[in-house]
Amino acid sequence: MAKTLNMRFALDNGKTTTMSLAAPKDDLVRADVEPVMQSIIDKQAILVGEALPTEIKAAGVREVNETKLI
Repeated sequence: MAKTLNMRFALDNGKTTTMSLAAPKDDLVRADVEPVMQSIIDKQAILVGEALPTEIKAAGVREVNETKLI
């Protein structure tokens, strides 16, 4: 089963963006993710077009179960 950590940010242009990281550790919790997301905002570490992140919108681990047929 493939896992992805999805972190959603509000941008200063009114839109949202999602940053995804593959293969997060199994015991990941809010206390692990929230400070990292806040640091990205505080340090203006990402730029999406001309927009900067301003707020944490959501974070979650997505699990995908793929059944190979061939």
